[in-house]
Amino acid sequence: MEYGIYIPVFAALFYADNRSKYVNPATGRRDSRRIRQDIKKLVAAFSISEVIFSITRVLTQYGLLQTGSQPYEASMTSSLVAWGVFFVAINSMAKIVKLFRR
Repeated sequence: MEYGIYIPVFAALFYADNRSKYVNPATGRRDSRRIRQDIKKLVAAFSISEVIFSITRVLTQYGLLQTGSQPYEASMTSSLVAWGVFFVAINSMAKIVKLFRR
C-alpha cells in the first residue's frame, strides 16, 4: 500500500519541480529521451535504496530481539533506523547516478 502512494506522489512532485528541465529550449517541445533517462535513474536509485532499507530493517530488528527488546520496541526502532539509512542511501544514489545534474 505504501509503495502505491509515496512513489507516484514523489514522481509527480519530482516532475512538477523539474518540468522546465524536460523542455528543449531550442524547440520548446518536451524532451522524451531525457525523461526516460531520469526515470531509469530514479528506478535504479529507489531499487537499491529499497533493498538497503529491507536488509537494514530485518537485521536491526533481529539484533534488537536478540538483546531482549520487546517486539513492538524492536519493530519501531528498526523501522526508524531503516528509514534513516534509506534517506541517506536514496540521496547518495541520486548523486551517484547524477540525477540532479543540470
